[in-house]
Amino acid sequence: MSVITKRGDDGWTDLMFGKRSPKSAPRLEAYGTVDELNSALGAARAAGVSAPTEEKIDGVQARLVGLMGELATLEEDLPAYDEKGYARVRPEDVSWLEEIAGSMEEECSIRFQGWARPGRDASLASALIDLARAVCRRAERRVAVLRERNELSNISSALFLNRLSDLLWILARYEALSKSQP
Repeated sequence: MSVITKRGDDGWTDLMFGKRSPKSAPRLEAYGTVDELNSALGAARAAGVSAPTEEKIDGVQARLVGLMGELATLEEDLPAYDEKGYARVRPEDVSWLEEIAGSMEEECSIRFQGWARPGRDASLASALIDLARAVCRRAERRVAVLRERNELSNISSALFLNRLSDLLWILARYEALSKSQP
C-alpha cells in the first residue's frame, strides 16, 4: 500500500478500527504531539547522547508508540485494540519512569535548582532533550483535554507523560554533566 492514500484530502483522517476523525480534533492533536515528542527524542538520540541515556530513550520511545496507538483508538474500540495485543501505557510504565528518575537523582545528585537555560552548556544532546521535554509537556496538556472531555479513561497515559517530562529534565541535566566531565 502506498503512503500516499489521498484519504486525508478532505480534512479527515483514519483512526484505528476504521473510524475517521477531523484532523482538527483534540484526539489528533494529542497523538500528533506524542508523535512529535517521539521524533524529538529521535533527534536527541542522533545527536550522540551517552549510552545510558540512549537506552532510556529507547525504552521511552517503545512506550510512546503504544501510547500513540491507544490515542488513535476511540474508547469504544479499546476492547478490540486490547484483543489484538497492541501496547498501552500501564501503571508499571509510570513506575518504570519514577524508578529511573529517582535512581538518577540519587546517583548523579541531580536536583531542581531553578529553570535550566537549554543549550547554555553547549551540549546539543542536552538541548534536544530539553526540547523533547517541552513537547512532552504539550502532549500532557493535549491528553488532559481528552480526559476532561471523557474521551480517554486511561489515567496512566496522563501520568506517564507527566513523569516523562520530569525524567527528560533529569536526562538533559545528566547529558550536560556528562559533556562537562573529561
